[in-house]
Amino acid sequence: MLARVRAVGLRFLLVNRIPLSAFDVALRLASAALLSPAGRHRFLLAGIHPRTLKATLRRIRRLQDWPRAWVRAAHSYLLAAHERAAAGELRAAAELQRVAALCYHFGHVMVLDDLARRRALYTAAARLFRAAAPHLDPAIRPIEVPWRGLALPGYLCVPGDRPSPLVVFLNGASTAKEEMVTWVTPFLRRGLAVLALDTPGSGEVADLIPAAPGQEDVGWAIIETARHLPEVDPKRIALLGISLRGAYAVQLAHAVPEIAAVVSVTAPYDPRPYLDLLGEFVRRDVAFATGVTPGDLTRLAPALALDGIAPHLQTPLLVVGAGNDLVVPPQESIRLYRAAGGPKHLAFYERANHVAFTHLEQWTALAATWLAATLM
Repeated sequence: MLARVRAVGLRFLLVNRIPLSAFDVALRLASAALLSPAGRHRFLLAGIHPRTLKATLRRIRRLQDWPRAWVRAAHSYLLAAHERAAAGELRAAAELQRVAALCYHFGHVMVLDDLARRRALYTAAARLFRAAAPHLDPAIRPIEVPWRGLALPGYLCVPGDRPSPLVVFLNGASTAKEEMVTWVTPFLRRGLAVLALDTPGSGEVADLIPAAPGQEDVGWAIIETARHLPEVDPKRIALLGISLRGAYAVQLAHAVPEIAAVVSVTAPYDPRPYLDLLGEFVRRDVAFATGVTPGDLTRLAPALALDGIAPHLQTPLLVVGAGNDLVVPPQESIRLYRAAGGPKHLAFYERANHVAFTHLEQWTALAATWLAATLM
């Protein structure tokens, strides 16, 4: 056990040992208003108004209240969107509908024991976002990446009319393309197009095919699709993956030499030593993405490990790590950086949480600058 404590850190170990029942008790005593400023940052970045967030969190006094409170928040935004649309303010209405969609998205991530309800909430989020996308600023265009007879849905944003380098955003286990595509501004400012993409096990294709070993040909599908996009330069494609898909991005870059750069954000490097230490919520979330039961995750751990890949990776790599990560041990980012064989850079934020949501403005600006220098 001492070796495990050294590997993951005592705080990581203690927090992941807290059962869901204890969280439920805490909610009954104080509601979700006890959520720390760091925990709230993700919602604020998505455009949730501070007053709306405060009211929503106060309504959550049990884990079961989480989706209901977020649906109520979504309805308030939809009502406001309807009023703006009636007044002819279509762009403002679309922005409010975008936020409503993300409320449904945030509501679905904490539904742990009702898969049908979880999918219904996300389906509502995807439908609302798709309707709003063309009217947003910047405009967001739905596209599809054909792969193994399926269509992987995504959203494309471009900085102009000329062919631009492309950065492909890959979802984490609890994020979605609808959330990640709102991070595009620093990339567009530096002349980079962005494609936020659902890959196997995520978003709208999660019910169709889970994430599994041997899906590296998604990288070839991305390149082939880019060849048919006149706004994109198919010879300058980078991947940006967060959390679980941060490791997947490295695997794709290793398998597809045409990928020009990769950004890996708070990704697992080798989860075999600590996968069974993860808390119940994280285990269920990863299980949803991989299409297995939480008890079967240990069997998949070797396929998630990067120790056999990273030393052979020659693609330029930016690793983003977080010192307060309680989902992936902070040391994992350092291990990936040290093991990588090609050009590499490490950005480690000591006080950041998982995905470095608390520092998202900083690391996305850094990633955009690094990618522009690497791809231009």
